[in-house]
This record gives sequence, C-alpha cells and structure tokens, in this order.
Amino acid sequence: MPALVTSSVTDSTGVTRVTVRAARIGAVTVTWGPESAPLFTLRLSVTAYPVQ
Repeated sequence: MPALVTSSVTDSTGVTRVTVRAARIGAVTVTWGPESAPLFTLRLSVTAYPVQ
C-alpha cells in the first residue's frame, strides 16, 4: 500500500515524531534511510477514522 511521510520533527531530547498518510486501509511498512542500510523500519496496520 502506498504511504507518504507528510512531516517529521525531532525535539531537543532526540525523540522524532513522524506523520504518515496512507492511501487506503491495510498494512504498510515505512523504512527510513537508505535501502542498503535503513535506520529503522516501521510496520503499521492502517484503519479508517473520522476526519473532524
């Protein structure tokens, strides 16, 4: 499933918050960094929620 990182912010303690927008419900894997040596991999289960 396609996913897009829409924003990322790292605070002064080194904690990073990343916002990911998915194209549809399902599972997605987001890898951060180069393909040969990714810094981390995040696997998400995407569900619908009401937009307010």
